[in-house]
Amino acid sequence: MVNKVHKMNQHVVKVEKAGEKERKATSKGGIGLAHSVAQRMRLWSDVKKDVPERKDPTQGYETVSVVASEVYGLLTGGRGFSATEPMRKDTPLLEILGLDRAPSSETVEGVVKYLALESEGMKGLRTTISRFVNRGISLGKRSEIRCARGFVPLWVDGSLLEVYGKRFDAIKAKKGQRGQMCVGAFVGPWLTGIDFAQEGEGEETVGRRLLTEAIDDVVRPNKLLKEVLILMDSLYGDGPTFDQIEGIRGKPRYIVGVQGLREAERVMTDMAPISWRETGADASRNWIESSVGMVWLQCTTWKKKRLMVCRRWKEEGDMFWHYAGVATNLTEQDRRIRDLMGRSGKSFEEIIWMLYSYKQGMENQWKDLLNDMQLHNPSCAKAAVNAVLYAIAGIAYNLAVAVRRLALEGTSRVMRLWRLRREVFDLPGYVVAHSRYIILRVLDARDHLVDQMVRAMGRVLLL
Repeated sequence: MVNKVHKMNQHVVKVEKAGEKERKATSKGGIGLAHSVAQRMRLWSDVKKDVPERKDPTQGYETVSVVASEVYGLLTGGRGFSATEPMRKDTPLLEILGLDRAPSSETVEGVVKYLALESEGMKGLRTTISRFVNRGISLGKRSEIRCARGFVPLWVDGSLLEVYGKRFDAIKAKKGQRGQMCVGAFVGPWLTGIDFAQEGEGEETVGRRLLTEAIDDVVRPNKLLKEVLILMDSLYGDGPTFDQIEGIRGKPRYIVGVQGLREAERVMTDMAPISWRETGADASRNWIESSVGMVWLQCTTWKKKRLMVCRRWKEEGDMFWHYAGVATNLTEQDRRIRDLMGRSGKSFEEIIWMLYSYKQGMENQWKDLLNDMQLHNPSCAKAAVNAVLYAIAGIAYNLAVAVRRLALEGTSRVMRLWRLRREVFDLPGYVVAHSRYIILRVLDARDHLVDQMVRAMGRVLLL
């Protein structure tokens, strides 16, 4: 069968201004879906209740109006303190969001700095995040949060953000790079906490605090302690972190990297050949041979020994082995581990590494914040101010998760924010006011996206 040749027609395109009587449309009409989800999940009433009002609440913008405008600005492609600027003249969009005006970048910056100075400011945002995540988990399918082979992954990680200039405070150094350290905690797809390391703090200190908050504010209220699996990289593989995790009432399971410890490296290199189980080559990783093993690790500063699951491999041309190790309190007697071993035919050590690999997948969750919301460069020289701005961005992140998980279907439920913006938030439309309702009429040549939007709104009404 010969396909028809599709040619490109050459013609001149002209632009004319629409007439005054024609309806004005917004290019961000799809954000109405996010606003409906936020209202159904009582997000803005929580912000109003949890986050302090400005010193003179009778003038200017309410705190909740500024936070909501910044959230929607970030979701629709705005950047930093200026995220609200494109919204200011977009009358239909403001009408969809229930705002008569949007704050300027100067107002957003002023409110964020005020919340950074206000003792209850950051605390209120943390409370709002926890409330929203708990509602999201309760409204979603329980099986979906068990996304690590039946475990609920709790992942804590830091990201060094690039800074330019010499005025930035709380500068940290990591692998030869300098910047401010942002740390986040995630339970499944949800962001449970985000903060910046201040002067005198390291990533580990902030990470351990966020871990405690995630356990107390999200994991316990949702009765997930027996199902949670804490995943952390080798930066956290030290005595204080293990003591903290093992001191949690309920004894959650964990897998934490330890290859940064000298004793771990020494023990792995001294293991007898019989202690290793061959696992063969892995072309996807450029390994020509590999093996796994396990041994008890006892560092001099530790109060007790811990099980270390090891891996070694060689690449083409290597004379010596590369080593990596993780410490875990999982055992072969765990029913879930036995089931995974039975179904896959893999050894206990291979199952541990398979579970630990979910940490790498969860690292992609930073991309929504740092790449798609363009937050890789902090907006302010003060880490405390950036902590507030990124907490607001965390609210935006979770709202996007809720839109995908609770309103969409199929592969759209796990797509990146940039695609959610393109296929949902950027749908144009105009507003028709009817009695107490604001009706959004979506205009787009792509019928499948319009149909997706209509079906999603129907699901939101059932929340």
